[in-house]
Amino acid sequence: MKRNLIGTLSLVVLSVLISSTGAFAQAYAKASVPFAFTVGSAQLPAGTYEVKTIGAGNSSIVIQNHETNAAAMSNAGHEQPRNTRAKLVFHRVGNQYFLAEVWRSSTAEGIILPASRQEKDLAKELQLAKASKGGYEEVVIALN
Repeated sequence: MKRNLIGTLSLVVLSVLISSTGAFAQAYAKASVPFAFTVGSAQLPAGTYEVKTIGAGNSSIVIQNHETNAAAMSNAGHEQPRNTRAKLVFHRVGNQYFLAEVWRSSTAEGIILPASRQEKDLAKELQLAKASKGGYEEVVIALN
């Protein structure tokens, strides 16, 4: 009897641990990105990436290419659901791309990444130089 109780309790504890760990690393989105881009301070090559939210309240994201093992992690904010499709939004500053937003669907909240120091500095340089080529643009990639 004691052995059955200990076995049952062990299974319950194990299942709770497994399910709570899953809540801290949830797959959010997957997309093929045809250009190199920056997340935080990490430069990532073109490829197919999976975005996962991690941490209590999904306060950070991890973006990873399972083929090349390229990965980056960044703090993230959240935006209320809006009428949009599933997509990744990049800021193109000059000839560099920076991941800025992740939207899974129109009913899910979006993930907003803060602009990195590199993105801010580059935008400031372009603005000061009043560069006619390059400039600033939002680039959208549909999610798979």
